[in-house]
Amino acid sequence: MMATFGLGRIVLYAGNPEAVSAFYARAAGLSFDRVEGTRRYESMSTGGTSLVIDLALEPLSRGRRECALSLRVPNLEAVATGLREDGIDVGPILERPSGLFASLKDPDGRDVELWEPRAKPVSVAPPPLVDKPARIATPPLPPPPVPLPPDLPALIDKPAIVEPPAVVEPPAIVDKPPVRLEMHSALDLEKELDKPAAEAPAEGATKAAEEGATSEKRGTEPPPPPPMMGAPGPMLTAARPAKVSVQGGTKISLYGANFADGCRVLVDGDDCTKPKRSDDFTLEIEAPPHAPGTVDVVVENPDGQRSVIQIVYDEGPAIERFSPLEGSPRGGTEVVVEGRNFEDGCRVTFFGNRAPEVIFESASRIRFVTPPQEQLFHGELRVTNPDGLSALAADLFTYRLATPHAREVSPASGLVGGSKRVVVTGVDFHPQCVARLGGKQASVTFRSAESLELVTPRANEPGLVDLEIENPDGQITKLEGAFTYEAEPTPPLLVEVRPDRGYCAGGQTIRLVGDNFEADTVVRIGEVRAISRTRSRHEIEVELPQRTQPGLVSIELVDRHGVVVRREDAFTYESRPAPRVDSVTPRNGPMVGGTRIVLEGDFFDEHVFVRIGGQAPKRAVVRSATTIELVAPPSRASGFVDVEVGRGDAGTTVVKNAFRYDPSPAPAIDSVAPNKGSVEGGTEVSIEGKNFVAESAVLFGGKPAQRVKFVSASTLEVKTPPGKNGDMVDVVVRNPDGKEAITKRAFLYDARYRS
Repeated sequence: MMATFGLGRIVLYAGNPEAVSAFYARAAGLSFDRVEGTRRYESMSTGGTSLVIDLALEPLSRGRRECALSLRVPNLEAVATGLREDGIDVGPILERPSGLFASLKDPDGRDVELWEPRAKPVSVAPPPLVDKPARIATPPLPPPPVPLPPDLPALIDKPAIVEPPAVVEPPAIVDKPPVRLEMHSALDLEKELDKPAAEAPAEGATKAAEEGATSEKRGTEPPPPPPMMGAPGPMLTAARPAKVSVQGGTKISLYGANFADGCRVLVDGDDCTKPKRSDDFTLEIEAPPHAPGTVDVVVENPDGQRSVIQIVYDEGPAIERFSPLEGSPRGGTEVVVEGRNFEDGCRVTFFGNRAPEVIFESASRIRFVTPPQEQLFHGELRVTNPDGLSALAADLFTYRLATPHAREVSPASGLVGGSKRVVVTGVDFHPQCVARLGGKQASVTFRSAESLELVTPRANEPGLVDLEIENPDGQITKLEGAFTYEAEPTPPLLVEVRPDRGYCAGGQTIRLVGDNFEADTVVRIGEVRAISRTRSRHEIEVELPQRTQPGLVSIELVDRHGVVVRREDAFTYESRPAPRVDSVTPRNGPMVGGTRIVLEGDFFDEHVFVRIGGQAPKRAVVRSATTIELVAPPSRASGFVDVEVGRGDAGTTVVKNAFRYDPSPAPAIDSVAPNKGSVEGGTEVSIEGKNFVAESAVLFGGKPAQRVKFVSASTLEVKTPPGKNGDMVDVVVRNPDGKEAITKRAFLYDARYRS
């Protein structure tokens, strides 16, 4: 694509372009021209980026701002053609007083304008039909440039006129030449003020021009466009494409202006009865067949006014032979195309994809290498010359796959009702292959070239059927008698649920009673698959699954063929009540713990927890739903404590002051033997005394023993900690309630001893 010169314009979309342009005229010293027949105002700055105020397509809310980019290009027609060839949609080329315009959209839908500025106008003599106006007696002024008639486009070839336009009466002679309002920026005005006096125009003319400009700036609205003196005739500026095939059928877009509703199009005198009019500026037709050569295309409005443009009919390329006709879908096959009228630089479109490279040998022979292909296997070939003419050959080439082969169907049987999922194994399956069972197409899920998953179609009757797998290139593998359709079995029958209610925590065993149960019958309770065991054709034992909310649920039975029997509201989930404690026996025990306690109540199970005075017992056993046996833990203080029994999904029951810890006697030490040992520690020592408990702690010189073994309330066996040679240390036995016994200088550390 040809590079742009740069940013040409800034386009502001406004709800009231007249007021906005007047604002910028006052605030920025800009001057605007109104584009005839529109509400578009263009600043006429002599250089740099200019400003355009245009009417918004939709009403703009207060504070909302809309703008677009305008990119200046040197040759709009060439740029637009290049963009269209690259797949970018470019609108029709339109002419305005400031040049040629076309529009496109960026990926966000933002409008972008392409602008080819009009060549700088050259001063010309006044039209011959208008008398020279009288001039004021001042130094001679250069003749002002006369604006071109608004209906005549600039910078394009003048279209041929079929019927001469009516002669317009010359304007009346005025006393002095009309003041031409040149559009300048503030910088331009400063430069004008810096000109030498000799270069300045006469004072009277300058004053008149300044007064005209001041009046223009002070006005709240630019002057309205001159009234139309009748409907303008059509104007043709371009035909795309300008060269078409002699065979006809080419879509042609005609661009221009003033295309009236109901206009007709004639190609070399033949009436195209169905032109498609997009708007006043665009028509679309289909070229009829015609002999080679240049022909006139005429647009005629209903009032008889016409405009003419020419197109060229050409024979274009033709495809006659094509070799080879098959190739691998991996690509890489060299193909030779023979025909006539091929041009150097032609391109090939193959199966909708441009071939990677075209080798031009002559006007009758080209070559290319096929690209890889994954989707289509029979497709068209199109050869397009640089002038846009093309030739099409359909379904000449085939991408040939390897021959598929089916080995096995698993499972190999299903019900005549269909909907059975089966797996087919084999080789060289294609992702777009088709499967048929008994001549009926099955749903296919492609897993790999060696594996397919099918959903069997419904069969008319039981029996063996053949399996066919067909790849997209038409190659078929057939496996005879591959699948057996079976008659519909008697579905399972659910008669009773025992019991028909249970706790949300699950785990309860229930029984389903009915008929036609099988070993692999699946049970779902409340849409959740349950662990089940079929005891007979009439009974299934089920472990109740958990559920978060209580309420009625359904029970489903699914047999091995996938037949589902459902019974609504067949089972009731209930919230489990909290455990209940009726009695605690005995009601008291020593602080050192170890008391065996029996709790009686209800709703006990293996999931309950027990606490005595906030502590977990040493051991707790649920004997039944009404009995728990436990061993009381030690307590640091005497007095009454609470007994708690709870379950995570049901809550906790608390019995206040249900058990009393009685004060325990202090321990006493009668002997420590041996009374000597290694400084490294580890000496085994037996401590005799009374009132020892399992949680008693033993210290040697303030250091805890390495190990304390409770033998009885009168005997503890310990291993000494390390010590210092020659130290005679105290031995302390301390019970959990803090009471302790001390024997002074009861053990000697001696280096002569070894552990």
